This record gives sequence, C-alpha cells and structure tokens, in this order.
Amino acid sequence: MQLTKRKYKVLLHVGSWALFLMMSIFFFSSFWSLKMSVLRALLNGSLFIMVFYVNLLWLIPALFSRKRYFLYLLSSLGLIAVFIVLRVLFRDNLFGEPVGMIRPTRLFQSEFMIVTSFVFVFGLSIFYRLAQNHFEAVERNREIIRQRDEAEFRMLKAQVNPHFLFNTLNNLYSLAYSRSEKTAGAIMSLSEIMRYLIYEAGAAEVPVEKEIRFLTNYVELEKLRIEDPSKVTLVIEHPPADWMITPLIFIAFVENAFKHSGIDTDPEGFIQIFLAFREGGIQFTCENSIPEFTGQKKDGGVGLANARARLDLMYPGKTGLVIKNSNLVYSVNLNIHS
Repeated sequence: MQLTKRKYKVLLHVGSWALFLMMSIFFFSSFWSLKMSVLRALLNGSLFIMVFYVNLLWLIPALFSRKRYFLYLLSSLGLIAVFIVLRVLFRDNLFGEPVGMIRPTRLFQSEFMIVTSFVFVFGLSIFYRLAQNHFEAVERNREIIRQRDEAEFRMLKAQVNPHFLFNTLNNLYSLAYSRSEKTAGAIMSLSEIMRYLIYEAGAAEVPVEKEIRFLTNYVELEKLRIEDPSKVTLVIEHPPADWMITPLIFIAFVENAFKHSGIDTDPEGFIQIFLAFREGGIQFTCENSIPEFTGQKKDGGVGLANARARLDLMYPGKTGLVIKNSNLVYSVNLNIHS
C-alpha cells in the first residue's frame, strides 16, 4: 500500500512537470523555432524545478518545521534572488525576449515577470507542503481511529460471558457421571465452540456458516441443563455459502435470554430464536420469558451494551435494534441492512 502511494506521488510530480514543460514549449514556439523553444523550456523549467524542490525538501523541513522562521525567511529570499539572477543571465546571454512579448513602453516588464514567476513557484511549493501535511494528518487520524476501533472490537469480543463455560463443564460432568450417551457429542460441541472463539472469531469477518454453527452449538449446550429442551426453539434460514459476517454479534442476546428466562425452573419459560439471511440484509429475533416478580433489565446490562457498541463499530449506520420488555416477555429485534 505504501509503495503504491509513493509511485502515485512520483507519477503526479513527473506528470505535472511534464505538462508544464509541454505548455512552455507550445508558448515559446510562437516566437522561436521548435529547437530553441525546447531548449528555453528546459532551462527555465529546470530553474523552477530546483526552486520548488529546494524549498520543499530542504528549507521547509530544516528551518520552517523547526520554527527557525527568521533564518527560513532569509534563506528563501536568498534562494529566490539567486535563481532570478540566473534567469536574467540566461535571458541576456542566450535568448533575449521575443519581439512582441515585452512592450518597450513598460520598463522592467521582463524583470517583473521573472520575479513574479519565481515567487509563484516558491509559493506553490509552500502550498503543496501544507496540503501534504494536511492529508498526512488526516491519514494519521484515520489510522488512529482504525486502531482504536480494532482494539475496542477485540476487547468487546473478549467479554463474552465466561459463565457459559463453567455451566457447560458442570453439565458435562453430570453427563459423564451418569454415563449419558450425550457426553461425546457435548464435548465435541464445546470443542468446536472453543476452537471458533480462539482461532477464528478474531477476524473482522467469517463465513456465515461458521457463525451459525457456533450459535447452534452454544444453544445445544445450554439446553443440556434444561429439563425440557423443547422450550427452546432455534430457527435459522441459511444464506448462500459465500456470505461473510462479523463474528459473535448475536451471542450476547442469546446468552442474555438463557440467563434471564428462568427456563430451567419456570414451567412457562421459553426461548425463541429466529435468524434469517436475505437480500436486504440480516434479520435476528430473540424472545424469552421473564419469571414473574424477578424482571429483567430493559437494557440487558453490560453484555447488551457491548453488543450495541460492536454493532456500531462494525455496521455503522446499517443496524436497527429494538429491545422491548413487556408482558413478562423480553424481545430483541435486530436488522442489519446490506
């Protein structure tokens, strides 16, 4: 990326000066032969180029950027004066001024044009440096924001509640102790979850099938501790295979549902999860019961706050999140627009 920017900058400089020289040749060809026009354009152009880059690459970094303003002013005046003298010598000893370009009635018209042209080129180099500093500052700020967002994103992903792991290990212990046939499958599901969290969820995007598999494994493991697993419904409409998605954007809502539904003790408890991937984007719904006299925080606590922050980071301006808490039912509706 850096090499590409450097090449682009070189091409910009070379192209700009080449265009300037071609325009100079075209202008001088009205007064001299093509050979003389090319020679004069090259000599004048070389003086302008030297003034431009001596100021850009040496005077500004060595003096102005170090706040040595008085010395920079003296050096700038000296630089311009030297090249004006060289330009006048070229005029008087090699070319002269073409008939018709300078009016005899206007004294020092040629000298005035020489001075203003060098001052213009010198000022152009200052303007270029200021513009370059501005764009570099913008790029630095953009990189700082990107690194900050990535760091915050990694931190938020790391905050997936670890109580799930402890609950699952306790459930696995119970299954193993009773020599249940579900033990091997549960261990495999937990292994897939841990592999996904450690090795794949660190990416900015993952194939959606892997996120679906992670979510399915999570739900299946949580159902191990529920006496009636049919109280949990998970419906997923699978997308095309080439879909990519930000990892772990649904888990906070699902985890929150299992945590607050009271499904393992409440006979009326339930959890319903729906996930669909369509052309317009992603639709996610999660509803759970709320045990009477316990309630559930409307905002869902830190976990859902982190989920909101991650959605804002990864899908800025493309999400619609509605959370409702009414009639002993807690519902989350999330739409991510493509």
